[in-house]
Amino acid sequence: MDKYIAIGRVSKTHGVDGALKLKIKDRYWNDFAEAKVLFVESAGKLVPYFIEEFRGGLDPIVKFEDLDQREPAQALSGKELFMRESDLLPEAAEVNVSQYERYVGYLLQDVELGELGKIDEVVESPGQYLAFLEYQGRDVTVPLNPVFIKSVDHKAQIVLVDLPEGLLEL
Repeated sequence: MDKYIAIGRVSKTHGVDGALKLKIKDRYWNDFAEAKVLFVESAGKLVPYFIEEFRGGLDPIVKFEDLDQREPAQALSGKELFMRESDLLPEAAEVNVSQYERYVGYLLQDVELGELGKIDEVVESPGQYLAFLEYQGRDVTVPLNPVFIKSVDHKAQIVLVDLPEGLLEL
């Protein structure tokens, strides 16, 4: 059975022909550039999408086969992208995923404020990991510091935190 690795996510549609703008994690850029197929989760299963063409730089625009209209493509907006581990270039497959990077897609919930939003990306910064998410219509960064994390429910995919007052206003 294949193992799948999250390499990024679909950002939004681009144009009217079903093209999509993607956000690819830096460490998987070379793997993405060589990919022929990407997978997107739908109804609990990973669905293959074959790449017809891609263009652009750090936020590439991709056209998948058999996805020729804007409306069906919009259904993929915000979804996580996966590749088969067996399709990764050898050096990328050997990279260990930190315990925090697996929180991508988890709901970040504060003990006082309640649901903050789903974690879009986790980035390693000197000395800590940072979670990026959308909160009240704007992008925010939250440090994933063990002092702030109260619990993690992997089954429900919830990270419960107790953030310092005012942190989300920065």
